[in-house]
Amino acid sequence: MIVEYRVLGPLEVLADGEPIAVPAGRGRVLLATLLLRANEFVSVDELVDRVWEGAPPAAERAHKTLQTVVLRLRRALGAANCVRTVSGGYRAEVAPEQLDLTRFRALVEQGEFRAALGLWRGPVLADVASEALHREDVPPLVEEHVVALERRIDEDLARDTDVLVPELRALIGKHPLRETFWAQLVLALHRSNQQAEALAVYEEVRRSLADELGVDPGQRLRDAHRQVLSGEVPSGGVPRQLPAGVPHFVGRERELDRLTELVRTRPGEPVLISAINGIGGVGKTALAVQWAHQQADRFPDGQLYVNLRGFDSQAEPADPMSVARDFLVALGFASHEIPTSGEPLVAAYRSALAERRMLLVLDNARDVEQVRPLLPGGAANLVVVTSRNRLAGLVAREGALPVALDVLDERQAVALLVERVGAARVEAEPDAVRRLVKRCAGLPLALSIVAARAAYGDSLGTLADELDDERLDALDIDDPTTGVRGVFSWSLRSVSEPAARTFVLLGLHPGPDFALSAVASLTALPAAEARRALAELVAGSLVQVGASGRYSQHDLVRDYAAERAAELPAQVRDAAVHRMFEHYLHLTQNCWQRLQFNIPPVVTEPPSPGVVVEEVPDSDVAWARFGAEYPVLFGTVERANELGADHVVWRVPFMLHGYLSRQGYMREAVGLHRLGLAAAQRLGDVEAQSLMHRRIAAILMSFDDYGETEFHLREAIRCARPGGNVLAEAHLRRGLAFAYERQGRLADALDVLAEIHPRIVGQDDSYEVGRHLAALGRAHHTVGQHERALQLCLQAAEKFAETDFNGQDEGPCGNTETLGDIHHALGRHTEAVVIYRRALQMWRDMRTATNIADCLRKMSEAFIAMGDAVQARECLLEAVQIIKGSQDSTYYQGAEDLQDLLARLDRIEDADGTTA
Repeated sequence: MIVEYRVLGPLEVLADGEPIAVPAGRGRVLLATLLLRANEFVSVDELVDRVWEGAPPAAERAHKTLQTVVLRLRRALGAANCVRTVSGGYRAEVAPEQLDLTRFRALVEQGEFRAALGLWRGPVLADVASEALHREDVPPLVEEHVVALERRIDEDLARDTDVLVPELRALIGKHPLRETFWAQLVLALHRSNQQAEALAVYEEVRRSLADELGVDPGQRLRDAHRQVLSGEVPSGGVPRQLPAGVPHFVGRERELDRLTELVRTRPGEPVLISAINGIGGVGKTALAVQWAHQQADRFPDGQLYVNLRGFDSQAEPADPMSVARDFLVALGFASHEIPTSGEPLVAAYRSALAERRMLLVLDNARDVEQVRPLLPGGAANLVVVTSRNRLAGLVAREGALPVALDVLDERQAVALLVERVGAARVEAEPDAVRRLVKRCAGLPLALSIVAARAAYGDSLGTLADELDDERLDALDIDDPTTGVRGVFSWSLRSVSEPAARTFVLLGLHPGPDFALSAVASLTALPAAEARRALAELVAGSLVQVGASGRYSQHDLVRDYAAERAAELPAQVRDAAVHRMFEHYLHLTQNCWQRLQFNIPPVVTEPPSPGVVVEEVPDSDVAWARFGAEYPVLFGTVERANELGADHVVWRVPFMLHGYLSRQGYMREAVGLHRLGLAAAQRLGDVEAQSLMHRRIAAILMSFDDYGETEFHLREAIRCARPGGNVLAEAHLRRGLAFAYERQGRLADALDVLAEIHPRIVGQDDSYEVGRHLAALGRAHHTVGQHERALQLCLQAAEKFAETDFNGQDEGPCGNTETLGDIHHALGRHTEAVVIYRRALQMWRDMRTATNIADCLRKMSEAFIAMGDAVQARECLLEAVQIIKGSQDSTYYQGAEDLQDLLARLDRIEDADGTTA
């Protein structure tokens, strides 16, 4: 028998789909109360109070009377009874799939908001007569419903915004002070090209908030307003990521027909997958992209594309988790809403695609394991995978349709040349065409390079003669994958000397892609000349340029460039590589200094001649540059480590640390930082060792590895002391104090800071003195010395005010939050909330998810103390969502606290009727 319990609407119990009559009156109140706390103990006293609405029968009869209510309920439910007796109370024992409330929460957790909302059948427990239940238990459920509705609308904002406007206006009528609905309406109007109306709506809510609550619009409303004012295209639009199709695509009719047959004959299957395999350069990507463009109209929710770099010898294969995260961003998800890795990320990714009709092209896959996490959910999506391998596991397990791609036959190869250079020239030199086709071994990549040469006017006969004369040791015409190297060599000799030199030096770049400024540094060419050289290589099909303006190369071309670079004189290679290292050192430092405050540079040497130093005007540009370059920087550190450039190996991780930690790339950062520490030790640079010990300690602390954290911090202090740098030692002691606080060693935390206090108070650096005072104030607060703590933190605020703080450092943010903690501890809860709001905005500006969540948690506690459980729950739910979507979610220490507070709100029974 299948039993279902339903509370998201009228109270219902179903057995094999048939309703079971639940006793009216107290029996319904009892069952509803237990189901809302399914599988939790509820005491007899609490149930008596709930069932009799605070006016129970005489104490000597109350428990016995409750037993009678339970007995009648059990008899009515029969085999569907879920009420179990526990010592001192009762429990509703139900499996997760039996209760609609549990299923709703699980679906929300998975990001399947539309399905979750579909479980709601009307007002919660509308047929259960209980004032206490509707005052205390129902409002939190309504809040969960509204939050899920907000999330569903966020998804819909990436699609058809016109239909959302009426729905949002109706929701605002029901929830006039719900800022999220207002922000969504502003965005919906903006994305429907109704900018004037969007601005009018924003002004309406701004006035309403000021008049009703005396507050300004929150961050989300301000962000929506900024989008309208800037006219920026929102990231949540339909993604169209397919690369441009090959302009002269020929042949492959049989393969195109086979792919089209897949769509025509297998509609509605879980996921339609095609696996295109073939040797490098055979045209797998061109076929996949060509067919995808032909079918794009079948997939109105967009197309996603990624080069998985499965066979790139100069770069690591793409991490499928990173790809899934990037796809979710393309679908309009905010970075803080995206889980970090593993099953939650894959679940969120598949849920996002489950209700969409999308085409995915997963290009250049290494193996099945790289592909499987990226296979979407839903029955309306299609995936095209290309690989040099056959991906037999994908065919066997997922039912992929294999499409084996061979080299072009002579007819198809000639047709490609006709498309590229014209029928007249091909017909005029048939012998030359035959020779060219043979030497290109039917590979479209090689033929395209030949056609690019022919476009400059040389006769086909001349080109064939040149190619025939190409050195034989570079050729193996029986093996197309090596024979194509001869075409590369021949083509390279046809470009200008600066372009050829640029191509060869690109073989020294770690990849996976590169910007113009990096090429200019690598080659020591002025930017304009580097741009001309790259344009020549692009024209010759030896380099590709993407829509973002970044350059890349086919992996076979990259391999050939690396071979040629190895032939350069050692001094030429070394000079180019060190210019590249200097470029990335200065770029990293310029970005780092925009994201931190009051930090001395670690790169003090002026750039060498030929090195391009990019200006980074603000923190937004710094974030964007780090986002584009961090895979290159990882490769740069590894290359520098191989070449013994230890000054690069420790500096880049040190400066990249803030970006990696804020983005949650903690696991990746550990290995990089350990390379940096080893490099500093090889250099004998104790200051660098201190810095790297400090960075490693910060990462390990996020893993709760306090033993190793303390070791690295004490090593950092030991390395810093010989230089007599009191400020550096104070910085490290703050880290040690924080580690002690995390372990509950509060007195030790205070002692380690008090010990250096006399030596730091007279220092001239107001900012560093402020950070010390803030940390010492926090230490006094944690041991209960709140008045002394308040004095120190106010002094810290004064010190920070003396500086030109750029909003990108934790010191003032943390001090503001601590002031809120102190006021809360002193019972000044209203003041605490005001200060927490200020701190929250500072943390949002810094984009640090865990700090935002912590501040929201603390603000919720202040709201609880004020008796405002509704706002407390709103804070907690936002914190939960932020952490679930954060890269830091695995390491966040406050997750249990959030859940405990939510559970506490569920149990609050305030005599004045306040609900959670």
